[in-house]
Amino acid sequence: MAFWRVFFLFVFSVFGIQAVYAQKLPMPSDDLLLSTTEDEKKSWKFSLRGGLNGSQAYYRSWAQGGVDRIAVVGNTVFTGVYTEGSFQYGFRVDMRYGRTSQDRGSFRKSEDMLRVRNQFRRRFTDERFSMTSNINFETQFDKGYDSSFENVQSRFMSPGTLTETVGLSYDPGNHLDLTVGMSLRQTFIKDTTLSERYGLEEGDWFRNEAGFTVIVSYEREIWDNVTYSAYLETFSNLQKSLFNTDFRINNEFVGRINNYLTANLDFSLQYNDDITKKLQIRQLISIGLNYTFM
Repeated sequence: MAFWRVFFLFVFSVFGIQAVYAQKLPMPSDDLLLSTTEDEKKSWKFSLRGGLNGSQAYYRSWAQGGVDRIAVVGNTVFTGVYTEGSFQYGFRVDMRYGRTSQDRGSFRKSEDMLRVRNQFRRRFTDERFSMTSNINFETQFDKGYDSSFENVQSRFMSPGTLTETVGLSYDPGNHLDLTVGMSLRQTFIKDTTLSERYGLEEGDWFRNEAGFTVIVSYEREIWDNVTYSAYLETFSNLQKSLFNTDFRINNEFVGRINNYLTANLDFSLQYNDDITKKLQIRQLISIGLNYTFM
């Protein structure tokens, strides 16, 4: 395994086991640029959260039947925000990796994500409005297989996507942030045997698209110790019909049991007709161990 991949996995494992919510900062959301007071508009603010979630089941001579299984998922979110007057820069790094084994079979990948978001913001006189520029990158760490565990469907930088967006944002200060703008999106396929799977011509490794993007993020505490966050991102290729718009919707409920335990419900929808004409759905329920770091 190449050195850089070992390095990424090492950093990820350390953060995934040790990191959680920094107590002096609010929980980071997909809205990179958190609201600040005048006293706070001086320098950097950082936040680090993460955890280790898992489940396990064991059966022997159980009359009703059952299948042995074990699953472990580590996740880390690191954010930073810099403010100077009407200018703000924010970044967010999401890393998630999980393995699962069923009926004492081999371990298989269940979760895999590496996502980096950067946002530059220049506020107008009316601070609810601003000019923004986003640079976002996304890929995965490890190989992904089909249900037969024979055919590779993804791997590091296959695919990898880089998206640049310039637009206008509206932030009324009530947990909502809306951005609309024009985008360029690049798709990279390191393993060209997967090119056609991700909408490229056979043997091609790169595609560039221009389009229109809408980004909506929302986060608030809806009950005591229960936080709901939602994120919507769309991409409409200018050379395609609006009915072919790609979109991703993430919904997450996080319930804080105590300072160390949380319960999570994650429900996501995704559509990209370059990959499949079907709506992609993911749903996860987990309880994880979290503790303070820094």
